[in-house]
Amino acid sequence: MPLTRNKEFYDFIALGLSHYGYSSLSAYLDDMFAAKYNADRTFEQMGFPLNPNIPIRPTYEQIEVNVRPYTMATHVDIDSDGPSKSTDGLTLSMGQLPIWKHEFVIGRKELREQMYLADRIGRATPEIIDVAMEQMFLTTDKLLGGNYNTMLYNRHQIVSNGGKLVINAGNSHLGIPLELDFGVPAKNKTLSPWYTKNATTGAITAKAGINPIKNLKDIRKQARRRDNMPAAGHWEVSDVTWEDCLSLDYFRQQYALAKRPDISDDTARLAWAHTVSDKDIKAYIEEQIGAPIVVIDHVGFIEKFDTATKSMKYVDCPSFLEGVFVYVPDGPIGDTQFGKPIYMDTPGSRNALYDGGRTLIRQVFNDDNMIQVIKSEFTGLPVPNCTRWMYYLTVKD
Repeated sequence: MPLTRNKEFYDFIALGLSHYGYSSLSAYLDDMFAAKYNADRTFEQMGFPLNPNIPIRPTYEQIEVNVRPYTMATHVDIDSDGPSKSTDGLTLSMGQLPIWKHEFVIGRKELREQMYLADRIGRATPEIIDVAMEQMFLTTDKLLGGNYNTMLYNRHQIVSNGGKLVINAGNSHLGIPLELDFGVPAKNKTLSPWYTKNATTGAITAKAGINPIKNLKDIRKQARRRDNMPAAGHWEVSDVTWEDCLSLDYFRQQYALAKRPDISDDTARLAWAHTVSDKDIKAYIEEQIGAPIVVIDHVGFIEKFDTATKSMKYVDCPSFLEGVFVYVPDGPIGDTQFGKPIYMDTPGSRNALYDGGRTLIRQVFNDDNMIQVIKSEFTGLPVPNCTRWMYYLTVKD
């Protein structure tokens, strides 16, 4: 009896799911990537925990956080009720959640040999299935990793760029431009340059008469006294800016004055300070300003076609803006909001939801080009709710 070479015969992913004991593509994703890509843990670490609501209409709502102090009771007569205390936050803005997509093609080159072997043998062997599932794993891993990278990039852009998210040709050259402003008050932005930087050589030149430690302490003090910001907060800064600041003699001079008052000669004192590790200098600065400094070294990447070499290249997109320190409260400073993916089950596709129903992964069969495409799609954004407690100190002139 001749073997039937129908589409199910060549659907190695379906055979692989069954072979490994998975009832669906969703079950496979939940098992394979649960530890590596954990949305609850990841977004909580970002300071933007997941919003449990996943609406069908993909809109965001920015609600100003309402920190409840222990407000005093009101003196009234015995027959009157006390005043009701407010519990809800203030809605600052609403808007459309952006949609993010990318995909990988599993073409004939990757599958041709396996299809040929299956055709000759008359069945898909475990080895053939393993090759197909490895391709499925690698492409899905890159898509999910890229999604988390996108959201982390957006988080750092919003926090470092005065509460603004700007998507343009520089960080999404094939996409649609987008600009969102979450409204950081102008009074929260301070310009106090500590240095200049040569755009060509990267050489750092300190400004005269600077007092960086006082700048950082004053902003934290004003935040607490003027705006009633919670006591616990921290500074965030890019790794490039932090390294530039540590190259200034100011911080090492202050450290040496505090630790080695016995060295009277300025040159000798500074020379000794340059033997001190950056870690010890950082700890000293944090002690003086009364808050930790979190150094952000995350870099996003985009793929871009290089017309000169006729090839694809990876372009670095530093996520945290250079030349700025940002003071924010500890803990959550917003939430990550998602919309519900809308899709249809079709004969030419296999669909799965990940991240608790927030991310759509599709395996699509393209009959015209005889390829399989693994697609990723989600609608979401980190939305800050502490913009009145986000403070900016621009230190690069």
